[in-house]
Amino acid sequence: MDIESIFENFSEKQESYKLTIPDNWSQGRTVFGGLSAALAYQAAENLISDGRELRAFHCNFVGPLNVDEEVEVSAEVLRTGRNVTQILAKVIQNGQVGVMAQVCFGVSRESKLNHIDHPKHDMPIPKKAKFIPQIPKIVPKFIRHFDLALEKGSFSVGTKKDPEMHGWCRLSKAPSQMKMAYLIALMDAWPPTMFQMMKLPAPASTMSWDIEFIHPISEISPTDWLACVVKASHVNQGYGHEEADFWDQNGRLVALSRQVVAVFG
Repeated sequence: MDIESIFENFSEKQESYKLTIPDNWSQGRTVFGGLSAALAYQAAENLISDGRELRAFHCNFVGPLNVDEEVEVSAEVLRTGRNVTQILAKVIQNGQVGVMAQVCFGVSRESKLNHIDHPKHDMPIPKKAKFIPQIPKIVPKFIRHFDLALEKGSFSVGTKKDPEMHGWCRLSKAPSQMKMAYLIALMDAWPPTMFQMMKLPAPASTMSWDIEFIHPISEISPTDWLACVVKASHVNQGYGHEEADFWDQNGRLVALSRQVVAVFG
C-alpha cells in the first residue's frame, strides 16, 4: 500500500478516522514515525477551510503504534483567531495515545519586513537514488517507499565520526499530487545521524519533532527531490538533538526541523 492509498481514508471530513497501517510501513515492530505524524497532521488540516497554511508542527511520539492493528486519528480546534488557528491532533491505538501533535495554521500577510539569512546547500540534483538493500531486522521496511540519494555521511554503522548527513529524498512512487502530509512523512525518512558513529546497530526512538515551514509547497511536484542537510548538535546521556534544513529543487528553503532522539546504544 502506497502513501496515497493510506490517505484516501481522509478524503471525507469526519470527527475521527479509523484505519490500519500495513506491515510494509513498519519501523521495527511499529508504524514508521513519519507516517504516524503525517496522520495526525492530516486530521488537523481537514479542519481548515479558509486557506490558512501550515506554519508550525510540533509532534510528541508518546507510545508505540503497532502495524496491522487499527488506529483512530482525531483533531480538535483549540482556538481560531484572525490570523492563526491552533489545532490539537491525536493518534490512538487500544485506548492509548501514540502520537500527539499541535498544529499551527496561519494566513499570509503583507509585511514591510523581509529578511533572509540562512546558509544554502551546494548539492546537484541526483540522477538516481542510492540502492538500500532490504536487510531483515536492520533496514526498516518503510524505506522502500522513499528514494534517498546520499551526498555526505553514511547509512552504515561505524563508518563516520561526525553525526551529519547531506542528501536528497523523494517518494519512490509519485502520488497524483504532492500534499503536506506526504512531505511530513518524507522529511522523517532519514535515519538518525548518530547511527553512523556507532560500532554496533542499536535501537533509537524519536521523542519529539518540531517543524517550521518557511514556504508553502504549491511549487513542489510529486516527482521532485527534496534536499536535506541534517546534523546532530549534541549526542550524550542517551539522547541526540538533531537539526535539519529542507529545500526544494529550485533552492528555496521549505522547512526547518528539529528532533530529540533517544538512542539505546
